[in-house]
Amino acid sequence: MDNKSLVKMAKSLGDPNRLRLVQEIARGHQMGCADLFQFVPISQPSMSQHLKVLVDSGLVESHKEGGRLYLAINPTKLQEWESFIQLLKIS
Repeated sequence: MDNKSLVKMAKSLGDPNRLRLVQEIARGHQMGCADLFQFVPISQPSMSQHLKVLVDSGLVESHKEGGRLYLAINPTKLQEWESFIQLLKIS
């Protein structure tokens, strides 16, 4: 678990819209980008930018099928984040 990765994940969760997006992606297991507009009613360019930040942080994975972009939580990065939180509890 490296600090750069943790900082990037923390920054990606620092925006209320991105935090809500991560919550909904986690609930949906694998969601299409278009599905997220019902939870976070923002413009398409804003949605794209927020999702780019989440994907760049590694917390969210994306893949395309046909013309649709699907998103899912990256279990490896989630485990890193959980391990970090556990360390804070122990300290």
